[in-house]
Amino acid sequence: MGGLSEMREIEMRATYWGDLYGSAALRDPYPAYEKIRNLGSAVWMPRRRLWAVGRYEDVRDALRADDRLLSGKGVAANNPVNRQAPPITLTSDGDTHTRRRKVLMQPVMPGPLNELRPRLEEIADRLVNELAAGEQFDAIGDFAAHLPVTVVAELVGLNAFGRERMLSWAASTFNALGVMNLRGLRSMPALLDLGKYVRALRREDVTPDGWADRLFAAAEQGQLSRAEANAMVIDYVAPALDTTILATGHMVWLLANRPETYEALRAEPELIPGVVNETVRLASPIRGFTRHAAEDVDIGEQTVPAGSRVLILFASANHDERHYVRPQDFDIRRNPRDHVGWGHGAHTCVGMHLARLEMEILLTSLVRRVSRIEAGKPVYLRNNVLQGFEKLPARFHPD
Repeated sequence: MGGLSEMREIEMRATYWGDLYGSAALRDPYPAYEKIRNLGSAVWMPRRRLWAVGRYEDVRDALRADDRLLSGKGVAANNPVNRQAPPITLTSDGDTHTRRRKVLMQPVMPGPLNELRPRLEEIADRLVNELAAGEQFDAIGDFAAHLPVTVVAELVGLNAFGRERMLSWAASTFNALGVMNLRGLRSMPALLDLGKYVRALRREDVTPDGWADRLFAAAEQGQLSRAEANAMVIDYVAPALDTTILATGHMVWLLANRPETYEALRAEPELIPGVVNETVRLASPIRGFTRHAAEDVDIGEQTVPAGSRVLILFASANHDERHYVRPQDFDIRRNPRDHVGWGHGAHTCVGMHLARLEMEILLTSLVRRVSRIEAGKPVYLRNNVLQGFEKLPARFHPD
């Protein structure tokens, strides 16, 4: 009887029978996102036993409902990783989340970050000058990754072992936050390695006055537990790297394929902050995270039952034609400040201000020094949660 009852209940739901974690959807998820948006405000995915939320307004509402759609039971689409969720801001709720986030945010707010601007500009200008010789390079590894990796390694203050593994750890973390398919399984050793590394960290292992050192100082002052201070190093490393790198690589690709747009931007560099927002909206480096329904939750016209796992699709929301006119277009005058590429609500990305600053500085250096951008055929990243390019051959032509 239970099986028949469940089948009847499923028939009453808007249902998407595809697999968002299959190879085809990971390569190009936007047709699947459009189907999910057209099916309803919250759509049941029986193949993964997840609810999916893809419309812009519903995604924003779901992200604000952090008292009912919880992160504290993990944000992955699989139980093994959720059961091992570390004590970080991403996987916490309520007062615990507020307390952790207050400590974590202190060095990454716009004020403190503005003090870094001269150093970031120096690195960006030197990098663009080196690459602007007309020779081919990888726009991901050689350009997009250079500033975030240099800055994060310097600011967080990890030892050499940690700095060497930051990128692989970050990519593995996001893979493990999807379903436990082959990609997820292959990421587990690196995820366990990251956990072992941060648990073993001591204050003497990190750079004095760096961001990691500040966490240990907060633990000594009673603001955090020692376990929280160690684990929250992950909050700085994972979100600050791949998302910035992937969005920056997408920005190069967009400008290379639209030379007239790049010329217009060079003529009006004051548009750069809005172009960064538009790039992040289009690129949407993070597909989405899940939350746990602590009670029955109304999402639009659909009630999601208590105990459900809900996948909130940032990337789908950013391409929702109900909210954005011609969402597939790269419009340098759109300036979508309301995009959800960095999330929304209490769990908005901690590294958002740093990512925006890095992208603005890189783009400013480009428009000042590079007259034309070329890009070849990209190699697409295969990751359960991240989307973007793994490699992108490119050339910068100087003035």
